[in-house]
Amino acid sequence: MKRTSSTSRTIALSVSLLATAGLLLSGCSSAGGAAADGGKGGKIALLLPDLVTARWDQQDKPVFEAAVKKACATCEVTSYNAKGSGATQLQQAEAAVTNGADVVVIAPTDFTTAGQIVQRVHDAGAITISYASIIQSPYVDYGVTTDIAGIGAQQAKSLVDHLKGEGITSGGIVMLNGDPTDAFGKEYKRGAHSVLDKTDFTVAAEYDAKGWSGDAAQNQMSQAITKVGEKGFVAVYAANDQLAGGAIAAMKGAGIDPSTKPTTGQDGALAALQRIIKGEQFNTINLPIKKFAANTARLAAALATGEKPPAGLVNGTVDGVNGKKIPAYLWTNDVITIDNIKDMVEPTGFWKLSDVCTADFKAACASAGLE
Repeated sequence: MKRTSSTSRTIALSVSLLATAGLLLSGCSSAGGAAADGGKGGKIALLLPDLVTARWDQQDKPVFEAAVKKACATCEVTSYNAKGSGATQLQQAEAAVTNGADVVVIAPTDFTTAGQIVQRVHDAGAITISYASIIQSPYVDYGVTTDIAGIGAQQAKSLVDHLKGEGITSGGIVMLNGDPTDAFGKEYKRGAHSVLDKTDFTVAAEYDAKGWSGDAAQNQMSQAITKVGEKGFVAVYAANDQLAGGAIAAMKGAGIDPSTKPTTGQDGALAALQRIIKGEQFNTINLPIKKFAANTARLAAALATGEKPPAGLVNGTVDGVNGKKIPAYLWTNDVITIDNIKDMVEPTGFWKLSDVCTADFKAACASAGLE
């Protein structure tokens, strides 16, 4: 259902309203409500940023689409992927609103273009849900996010704690940050530095991987090894699993055992879990995609059919521009290492055991307690 007034566009949520959210009734529940039984439907568009980070198309998209279908059988959902181009994402948003989208869910490719997209969606009378990170526009209606800088801090703290547990209290760390123009890259980097800069560890070499490219990270890690040598660093901070894979490939190519240089990651990618099981990667961050993508779908389905958000789904607010408080669903993340890797497989995690423990990883899985 398209926006009909500024009141319906920005539902003011106070602490007292949040406390009574459990009393609200929803027309689109996960079990199927009025809309799922053939009531009024709506059109939903999901705009994803790139294909380089595997989770967007492998996890977010299928979970979101399935959850919309479950919450609202008469709703129509169309998914787009910008393939790393802000211009493409803007064109996709144009296509979505031209097609009559009532709700547009946006995981931004870049913040500059994202602001234009939100303006266009607003002008078309549709509702915007800013997904994964909060777009700085006065016209964002809802947010689904977490502490982005906090993820970088989690990665770095886990790495520092592990090194200290191994008796290593100083030394160089190679930093492989994400794309500096990306909506997430700068925040992960800021969060990681907020931890590392307060320790006795130093930055041996630091790079930003354009486009979150694993190939770029591999080249940069090779440069770092040439620059400081094998003994010039004790660990690698990689902002996500794609970059971690590149760093580990470079170390192996240089004859360095990656298990001796703990490497961070993020996204809970399948390849990263297999590297953790083999001892090649130290950690990843478990973004509970199954949960927050499904909850975003439930929120979108309700809004598209003119209903209030499902009871308790909006659990806080985030800061927007000009002091605006954006109603939001906020999630938390967990650091995953070999000690709790079971959390990443069904029933609690996204991946099937058979996906993770293929023939090449059977022995390593058994050692990790995954059988």
